[in-house]
Parts: sequence; structure tokens; C-alpha cells
Amino acid sequence: MMDKVNIYYFSGTGNSLYIARELQKRLPEVTLIPMLSLLENESIIPDAEIIGLVFPIYLTSLPAPVKQFIGKIRLKQEQYIFSLTTHCGYPGRVDRELDELLVKRGKGIDCYFAIKMLVNTPKGLVPSFMIKQKWASQITAEAISDLDAQANKAIDNSVAFILKKGKNAGAYDANPPGFFSMKLKKIIDYITNKFTAGKPIEIGFYADASCNGCGICEKVCLSHKIKMENGKPLWQKDIHCYYCYACFNLCPEQAILVKNYTKKDGRYIHPGISMDDISKQKKSLIL
Repeated sequence: MMDKVNIYYFSGTGNSLYIARELQKRLPEVTLIPMLSLLENESIIPDAEIIGLVFPIYLTSLPAPVKQFIGKIRLKQEQYIFSLTTHCGYPGRVDRELDELLVKRGKGIDCYFAIKMLVNTPKGLVPSFMIKQKWASQITAEAISDLDAQANKAIDNSVAFILKKGKNAGAYDANPPGFFSMKLKKIIDYITNKFTAGKPIEIGFYADASCNGCGICEKVCLSHKIKMENGKPLWQKDIHCYYCYACFNLCPEQAILVKNYTKKDGRYIHPGISMDDISKQKKSLIL
């Protein structure tokens, strides 16, 4: 009998969900489970022999909901734990951070891969001078196709490794992070530690006059921060944002903008991933 596989995923604009689905095609006995659907549980106890974690890297670190998920999971030493993360060119040392968090939950990471995908944000938690003003010009069918082809090769390699329960934990130690990466990680850690337990960080989302009140932003807001009032989205100040950029990218009118980035020259969601695919992560369901 083949080992049962549970893959837990978090995805804002589809890159990580695409990876999770491709893994499901290649691995036997796979169940895909949205991390967000389990965050209300007091504890998360996987019943599978093989556990996969698939999520995007946010500025060389883990997204807040992924950290929340890991803080609730309970693992056994005999379980095999792997992770495939997506990034836009700055993977940092999430393998180390992830391993440290998992060890506290009973079992460290066995196998880790970082896969480059197309970036979904012109900004993020960075100073305004670092905003990518030509961000949308990178979103082309050719660029997406090329990165998907590279991603699928990486997925094939990872699956071959996972099937034999290979271990590459610590493999990245031979290539330590550079000075900039280390400094950036310290900045992100400082911001996270300072604000996570206090006032939520406000990234500066807003809707302009072209908003037609369709409510899609509220549906895809993975943190439940957006609430429609009088036909317009309101970003509630007492709720933390996950910075997934789903509202920004899935608005059909491109009416949702970010402070210091007001261009309407394109948005990004991975082809084949729909609004419903993103929004249903919030529900208690198994795919």
C-alpha cells in the first residue's frame, strides 16, 4: 500500500496552488488541504505518513498564516515532511526558518525546494523607492510559460526525491545567504515582531472611482480584512493583512491600487487558477 500524502497549501494569486496541484498529479494518494481552512482548530494533527507544505516566500520569510498553521501542527518523528516554496528571486533561508519552527512541533524538515515563479506584487513591505514601476511589463505569456516550464522540471526533480523519501535538510548550508539577504531578513523579522502582536501594518490599499462594487475583493481577501460598505471595500484597521495581494490582482477593474503605485497596466494571477480557487481556501473543505 502506498503512503498517504497530505499537502497543505497557502496561495494568494495561484503560484503555490499551481505547484500543489502539479504535485498532486505526480504523487500517489494525495489530498490537498488549504492551511487557512484549519486555522480555527486548536491543534492540527495530520494522519498521513507524508506531509507536504506549499506556500510563497514573502521577502525571504514565511507568510503570517503559514506561521500560524505551523504553530498549531503536531508532528511525529516517523512522518516524512517536505516543502516546496515559491519565490520571485529572493528565496532567503526559509529552509532554516521552517526547520526551526517545525522542530518545535515535533519533527524537522526532511526535504525542501524553492521554485522561482512570476512576482505578484509591485511593492510588498518595502520602502517606496524600491517599488517596481515596470512590474506589469514582466507579466507576459512567454514569461509565464518559461517559468512554468522551469517549475515543472523542479517539481519532477522534487517528486523523484520525495518518492524515495530523500533528505536534503541542511543542503543549503554550502551556499550561505549573502550580506543583503541577511540584512533584509533582519529587517523583516523586526517588522514582524514589532507589529504582529500590535497594530496591524497598513500597506496602503485603496479603491479608486472605477470600483463598481462587485465584491470580488471581499471574496478573495484571505484574512477577512476587506468588508464591503455602501458598495465599496473597506480595509478594516483592526484585522491583520496577509499581504497576499489577491484583492489587488483579482479586481476585474484594476480599481484596487497601492499607495505609491497607481498604474492600471496589468495584474497577475496564475493561468488556470480562478477567483473561486483562491477564495475557497477560507472554507473548511478538502480538495
